[in-house]
Amino acid sequence: MTELDPSGATVLVLRPHDHTFAVQDASTLRKRILSGQGLADLAAPFAGAAAENGTVRVASDWLGMRQLYGVRGDRWAATGTSARELARLAGRGPDLEALGVYRLVGHFLDEDTAFDGVHTLRAGHGWTLADGRLIESEIDAGGFRTGHAPRVEEAVRELAALLRTTMQQCLDEHPDAVLQLSGGLDTRLVLAAIPPSRRIGLETLTLSADDSGDAATAAMLAERYRMRHKVIDLSGLQRLEPAEVHRLVLDASRRREQVLNPLHLSLLEWVEEQTGDAPRISGLGGELARGMYYAMQRRRPSVTPKLVDRLARWRIFSLDPVDSACLDPDFARESEAAALRRLRDIFTGIGGDWLSATDAYYYRQRYHRSVGAVITSSCTEHTCLNPLLHPRFVAVAEALPPDVKRGSRFNARLVAALDPELAALPMDTGVRPAALMAPRPLTLVRTARDQGTKVVHKTRQRLSRRGDSATATSALARALVTHWRAEPSLLEPVAATGLVEGRWLDRLLSGTEVPAPATTGFLALLEAAFTP
Repeated sequence: MTELDPSGATVLVLRPHDHTFAVQDASTLRKRILSGQGLADLAAPFAGAAAENGTVRVASDWLGMRQLYGVRGDRWAATGTSARELARLAGRGPDLEALGVYRLVGHFLDEDTAFDGVHTLRAGHGWTLADGRLIESEIDAGGFRTGHAPRVEEAVRELAALLRTTMQQCLDEHPDAVLQLSGGLDTRLVLAAIPPSRRIGLETLTLSADDSGDAATAAMLAERYRMRHKVIDLSGLQRLEPAEVHRLVLDASRRREQVLNPLHLSLLEWVEEQTGDAPRISGLGGELARGMYYAMQRRRPSVTPKLVDRLARWRIFSLDPVDSACLDPDFARESEAAALRRLRDIFTGIGGDWLSATDAYYYRQRYHRSVGAVITSSCTEHTCLNPLLHPRFVAVAEALPPDVKRGSRFNARLVAALDPELAALPMDTGVRPAALMAPRPLTLVRTARDQGTKVVHKTRQRLSRRGDSATATSALARALVTHWRAEPSLLEPVAATGLVEGRWLDRLLSGTEVPAPATTGFLALLEAAFTP
């Protein structure tokens, strides 16, 4: 949890700013938090708390990317930045349904946390803590809502101009900013919005892994535009001793509030140790304009349970879910049924045509709980700068019809409008953004050759439910299991939850097989969350 400073206010991100990237002063932030006015004008991620006359007001950015937590007791309530500490304060145990959904989806849904009765602050809302009550209220959406979808040509012109302007403002306000440069489309979009003259000397940062083409593509772009390029080689994680890995994973899980697989959180934590605190530009969340769940989905006039179940098993359930063989059989069976019920209820509440419903699911669930979790995990380490979280970009992306977004065509058109040369250069998949702009049959022909090997590889991964053995998270999983075998008492709190099958735990500790990263990460989450 977080204590208020002597002024009666505190900010829970590094260097909060508005959508022009101008840093906001403390008095302005305090007034906005207390009044609830103008909060949508603050760029994500943002969160803060302010006290006045015995009342505490807590708010986050309108998208809910900076996640906060609350709990209600008998005539008392509390809010803070730590779900685990709130659960300990309230004497709450695990939320079995939430953990059952998490083990399949890879993140929590709605306002769930790992702890019974501890919830996140809903996106677009604030809390008032007074007289032992935690009262929720809506935040005005400001520019995050639009009454209509502009024609695609108008949308491209408007958002291209918007991104050019915002990136110039960003670099004016933060000339020392570092661009997180990958080989994908969203980072290409952000780079395209930076004028070529301002790319020269710009510092870029890329994570390199054995199973990724990011480093080679990013290096090509950095050399072409004379940008400074730093690569963090994730193979360095493999040199850590098992005890170091255990400490890193548990610390990351507790500091990052069990919001994602602790192995991934520890990777982010380790990366932060290799970098400075310079502001960081990213394109996280660009999937909003790319039709995240359209692949292999046809247009349907409405949502049906059959469509939800099929999408859940193909795309929403993690590529590498927690192995049901390690779980208590009743929990494994009931958790899958509960996850499907939750998803059916969520999609039924959305309604409308099928593809638009999948967009709304991404926007209301994954955008806030998964993308937001990554941002929450780093927003106190460096200033997060993201032009794709601008309210107008979000509003237009949400409103565009599925046919415009399918196959990443809209974002590809934006890249081409901003910089035709960048649209003609291949991404890490070998596909050029310009190839995505063609009519769909031609797009398929142009990209099939480049994507064929990758599609086969990903399909095999999905069928086997395992990821690449050489990934950094696999190395962390091996080291973590080695440490548990050396100190088996560490898993006693995991066994005490009743969620993991006891004989499977015995085999894990006595055998030689290492479970997949998702399964190992789930055990680490339980250890971190429920060790006294």
